[in-house]
Amino acid sequence: MPLFGRAITLFTIFGFRVRVDLSWALLALLVMSSTAQSFMGSDEPVPPAAAWVLGGVMAIGLLFSMVWHELSHSLVGRRHGMKVRGITLFMLGGVAELEDEPSTPRGEFRMAIVGPLSSFLLAAILGGARLVRTDLS
Repeated sequence: MPLFGRAITLFTIFGFRVRVDLSWALLALLVMSSTAQSFMGSDEPVPPAAAWVLGGVMAIGLLFSMVWHELSHSLVGRRHGMKVRGITLFMLGGVAELEDEPSTPRGEFRMAIVGPLSSFLLAAILGGARLVRTDLS
């Protein structure tokens, strides 16, 4: 499954081993670099060190959102009787590593749709938190 042939185990959650392929480091560097450049080139520039730290925070946020998305697929798959070995993140996204296929079309649909729904939920939660924070300012 890994693009570069090696994946590093980050942690285990709900019995699923979460791994990251070395190709994900390229994505993290792109996110960090573009975020840092954006902060340093804004109307109120941020010092380079702080801009790179913010880029790192963005990369960690991306990692969290990818795990959240794949974890939702994995949990629904388990609920429908599928064995899930773990989750691997790589440069182009992530994958829940299934040992078998869903036994029913309903299970397949639920497993497929829950990932995007969980991402929309996360976006709504974070967007709502931003609105609350803006109202408090």
